[in-house]
Amino acid sequence: MPRCRTIADRPWAPRLRQRGVGLLVILIIAGVLGVVFVTTVVGSAPDDADRDIATQAALARAKEALIAYAVTYMDSHPNDVPGYLPCPDLGTPSSLREGAASGTCGAAYTGPVIGDNSLGRLPWYTLDIEPLRDGYGECLWYAVASTYKNSPQPAILNWDSEGRFQIMGPNGSTVLAGATAADLVVAVVIAPGAAFGSQVRGADATSAPSCGGNYTASNYLDTGPGPIDNAAPTIAGQAQFVQGARTNTFNDRLIYITARDIWNAVARRTDLQARFTTLTRQVAVCIASYTPAGSSTDKRLPWAVDLPQPGYTLATQYEDVTNNEFGRVPYDIDKSNDVTGFSNDTLMASSAAGGRCSLWGTWEDAWWKNWKDHLFYGVSSRFEPNDAPPNSCSSNCLRVNGSGNYAGIVLFAGRGATMRTSSSQKGNATNYLSNENTDADDDYTSPAAGAFSSIYCINPSSAGGATLVPPSGITKFWVHAC
Repeated sequence: MPRCRTIADRPWAPRLRQRGVGLLVILIIAGVLGVVFVTTVVGSAPDDADRDIATQAALARAKEALIAYAVTYMDSHPNDVPGYLPCPDLGTPSSLREGAASGTCGAAYTGPVIGDNSLGRLPWYTLDIEPLRDGYGECLWYAVASTYKNSPQPAILNWDSEGRFQIMGPNGSTVLAGATAADLVVAVVIAPGAAFGSQVRGADATSAPSCGGNYTASNYLDTGPGPIDNAAPTIAGQAQFVQGARTNTFNDRLIYITARDIWNAVARRTDLQARFTTLTRQVAVCIASYTPAGSSTDKRLPWAVDLPQPGYTLATQYEDVTNNEFGRVPYDIDKSNDVTGFSNDTLMASSAAGGRCSLWGTWEDAWWKNWKDHLFYGVSSRFEPNDAPPNSCSSNCLRVNGSGNYAGIVLFAGRGATMRTSSSQKGNATNYLSNENTDADDDYTSPAAGAFSSIYCINPSSAGGATLVPPSGITKFWVHAC
């Protein structure tokens, strides 16, 4: 009996199967395209929260890199101190690659001259990081205070150096950071966000090919509700930046760095105390080298600098004062020489630079200049310039912890509980030293361990393990830790 024919036996069945498979493929492709459409068109545009997350991550990375640069500056620049921050990328000179810090950025801070703050793009290449971008794909901007930039360097930089910036709230009058001198900000990193109004971010004669756009700050940074213009902060003196809520005309996001941020990180260096200890010894050796070789009985030492003084930044401001037996270490010893008749009025400089420090190199010069307000010096009345030779410790000599007879003493004062920024704060020795260590002809005490403090004695008597001064000829002093 003939079997029944099925649909599969019909001549047009293969075409039906092919058409069914084709329809299924079409449906699958359509589904995939639909998913892609929803993902790319609907879900690809991140909302403000997503953009803010990306922006904050970039800002935090920039802050981290800048602090690391400051902490390791003494490693990349072996004859210098830590704490410096780079100039911004200003797009000049043209020989520099994009992302490199400008070779110089305005006038230097000298105390009498407040110098120039500087604003430009973040120098990512100098920081050895990638070009950091905010949530809108824009590279970051950066401002550095005159008191912390590395070119030209300030006359003094240490953990009492204040910043130059205030961070203001949305109303332009509420201070978010920098209300006091100790709280002033040393650097600001800004994420520009999307362009507004007349801002033009296309390439021009000073284009940035990696980041895109140009170096005109007003094309990226906004005027806040204050109004404070983040694109045009005060260059000389104290500047203000605004951190406000996002509006239709303002969307800058920023992060800032304080002096505490930098020095808390620097203080964690395990080699810092050793450097301060060596500096203190070298300063004591230099002071002990004051009297010229020739006489074994003339061991007079120079007078000290008055604690209240006109300035604390330039080395030339550290001048000795007649009959002053305790104060800071003198750079200029004109008053002492007037009495002793010695020549050469410069003390704290290498012999090659016209000073009296024979065991003095480039790094000592840099560290002395930057930490000179932390170094204190006492001289015994038996060894001051107007005490006639022979000079000896028969009476009125300095002691440490109740013992010894020393001609002079040099102390390095550690970091204070608060920054010493004003002249009145710097002129008060108790802001640096314990009460027992604030005058001459007294019993000094050794500093507490781990306090970044050091004390060295200038001893007229032989002492084992001490540095002999002068290093050749007639030895007059032995310098050693007390």
